[in-house]
Parts: sequence; C-alpha cells; structure tokens
Amino acid sequence: MASTPNLADFPTALGFLDADQQAAIGLFCGNLVATPTNRLTTASCANQPNVGAKRINIPALGKFDVDRNPTRVVPRNLFDTSVGDDDLFHGDRYKWSLRFTVINLTNKTALFNFLSTFSGTHFVTPRAYTAELGFHF
Repeated sequence: MASTPNLADFPTALGFLDADQQAAIGLFCGNLVATPTNRLTTASCANQPNVGAKRINIPALGKFDVDRNPTRVVPRNLFDTSVGDDDLFHGDRYKWSLRFTVINLTNKTALFNFLSTFSGTHFVTPRAYTAELGFHF
C-alpha cells in the first residue's frame, strides 16, 4: 500500500481497507462484523441501516473535514493500579521494597493509533502484571 488516504466516510473504509484493517477498527454493518479473514464489501453492506466502526469515529457521509471533523480514534478510559511497600521489614540500614502493578486492569481492547504514516496501527497493551522486588542499601 503506497499511501493511506483519510477515511472520509464509511464507503471509503469498505473500498480501501483490507480485511485485517477492517477487523482492527471493528467495522460492522448490520449484524455483519469484519474479521481478519472476512472483508466487508459494498455489496455485503447494501441496505444495512446500522453501519460504523467500534474503535474509530468515521464522520457521516459528506461531513468529513481534515481540519474540523477528521476521522479519530474513539476515546477510551484505561485503568492501571499499583500497590506496594518501600520498607517491608522495617530495617535500619537495609530496606526491601515490593510493588505489584497491573496495566489495563479491565483488559479493554482499544486502538492507540490507526494507519499512522510513521508508526502504523497500534493497540493499547493488553492486561499486564508486574512484580518488583527491590533491595536498597
């Protein structure tokens, strides 16, 4: 793919994007949902009243404006949490610390960016756990 045009409307998404890209943005029409191996087409979405994408906001037909109403990644809220202690054994000279962290606690699937010119498509990190043990002297 040489260049990536702006997804000005739903028909552009149907005609330009391949199956994997359609699945990445959660493209749907009616009860049909794009999968990495099943691309939605204009014919498969004909006469479907409910069309759109779950992970990006595509402007309505004729409403796209590169400055005022571009296609954007859907806003999302992610929750991370961390709990720990910096002085586990209450030592005078040496201290032990322990921390447990969870990134993306709700394990939400969301796009970070889509078809970026310089970095491509990126998803938010899935739920990840981290434990840290430290010795301070």
